[in-house]
Amino acid sequence: GAHRAGPFSSAVAPSMSFRVFARRAIAATACAGVGAAAYPFVSAPFPRALNEESNASPRERLVVLGSGWGAVALLKNIDPTLYDVSVVSPRNFFLNTPLLPGVTVGTVEARSLIEPVRALLPGKPGDASFFEAAAVAVDPVARTVRCKDESEITAANPEFTLPYDRLVVAVGAPPNTFGTPGVRQHAKFLKEVDDAIDIRRKLADLFETASLPGVPEEEQRKMLSVLVVGGGPTGVEFAAELHDFLREDVPRLYPALRDKISITVVQSADHILNTYDERISKYAEEKFARDGIRILTNRRVTDVAQSHASVTCKKTKKKEKIPFGVCVWSTGLGTTPLVTSIASAAGQPKRRALSVDKYLQIRGLAPRGSAYALGDCADVKSKAAAGGELLDQADELFKRADVDKNGTVDRDEFVNILKTLEKSYPQIATLTKGAADGALRDILSKFDDDGDGSLDRREFRRAMAEADSRLASHPATAQVANQQGEYLAKELNAQGRARRNGNRKPAPTKPFEYVHLGSFATLGGEQAALDTSGSPLPGDFVSQGIGTMVLWYGVYFSNCVSWRNKAMVVLDWTKKGVWGRDSSRV
Repeated sequence: GAHRAGPFSSAVAPSMSFRVFARRAIAATACAGVGAAAYPFVSAPFPRALNEESNASPRERLVVLGSGWGAVALLKNIDPTLYDVSVVSPRNFFLNTPLLPGVTVGTVEARSLIEPVRALLPGKPGDASFFEAAAVAVDPVARTVRCKDESEITAANPEFTLPYDRLVVAVGAPPNTFGTPGVRQHAKFLKEVDDAIDIRRKLADLFETASLPGVPEEEQRKMLSVLVVGGGPTGVEFAAELHDFLREDVPRLYPALRDKISITVVQSADHILNTYDERISKYAEEKFARDGIRILTNRRVTDVAQSHASVTCKKTKKKEKIPFGVCVWSTGLGTTPLVTSIASAAGQPKRRALSVDKYLQIRGLAPRGSAYALGDCADVKSKAAAGGELLDQADELFKRADVDKNGTVDRDEFVNILKTLEKSYPQIATLTKGAADGALRDILSKFDDDGDGSLDRREFRRAMAEADSRLASHPATAQVANQQGEYLAKELNAQGRARRNGNRKPAPTKPFEYVHLGSFATLGGEQAALDTSGSPLPGDFVSQGIGTMVLWYGVYFSNCVSWRNKAMVVLDWTKKGVWGRDSSRV
């Protein structure tokens, strides 16, 4: 048939000179250290806790579930003379997740982004322990964690139990499929290192198969169609990395295929990067349009088959089938069975993450301060530190509402307290929705489990929790988890020192306060975007372009948790700039 120009035909140069590659490599290497000092996005390596002189007091047993950003930040700051630390995780390494999209096309190697957990344990060898297993159940009464070895090689009895004095749940969150049929069978996730390696193998297989003699052009185009579901940072950065591979490496490696590749991004919201400043979303969309990347907004994927996805426009209800060779699914976070079981034991409603207070303590688990949650599996409200959550004051509010002091809140008392709270707590308005007094009385029925026409203390707390659920939460990002881990380590250290000084029940010193230091997104072509709205930096700062990409190199160089990681990542960037990406399928 007649030759058809592909979406990248105008953007692909025959080959970049060695001089351009070398200049980029040298710039990336030099700017890494400069950017790290200029913009402390996430400090690394984390400072080791200062060991104090040990005395005869026994160390408390601290069990940490998980090996992600929050867990590692805690490990790097906890005092091993105060706590006997045990880490439980089915993954025996820490993963630098923000750089994971680069693994899919060979920008960086998988080994460069991981660091063994055992190398990150606090104190001297033997001061802390690591167990490669999955936590399957928590008994808050007995204060034990039941664990199971889920690796390929297991002992005769793969299960064991760990006792704890303090528990930190930092198990993360799996991808959310929203129940869409076919996603788990036919799409690829981009959450773990194995996911990135799997995508890299699939892409290499597709390119090699499409290069074989006798493959029709129509079949080649279907094979080389990449569908990205989700226009958040992960989906956008994967699309950008893939486009850079197509622009910089495909003309050299697969010259016959350079005009037959397409990338489509499907986003449910009105814009990609919709959590960023509107200017960044617009800039990203304009750049993707210039690069030939197709963006479909206000679309919902209703089904994923082996070689196509069914997509529906949310406004017009128009349906279409989009073919793909590989589909990458990146649409948000779900929940784990462990988190669900802990929430049930704590009497929390069924939600994605564990409800925690302003000290990161899991609500509903006694005694108070025995269990914490952080990272993607914790729901920390933005207004928590300022005392903006009703649930933290539920007992006091119940006493205020119970005017006749009969131990329950009747309909009139409930209406009065809602009207009072509505003036100071905007989340109450989302619960009442401007209802008249008669309708407000009906709201009580929603929480009146025993149907006696009034609310007891437990039912009243559930009403306050329902109102708080409408509050905005901190984003599920590495930056948030890192700050939570550092905060909790300092709090536990302070409490440990207080106990050694004779205070048996030390109280938390201050609530967790998240300091937003900005959000990055790489857009390909050595360009990135930075949004610092909501950060302590002066002014409303939005930056795009090559200069921002230079800063990105420095920030993500500083993200690496060890000098070994830093060296390997810089070497990968240098190799990519000088010799191009490695297209081997291994």
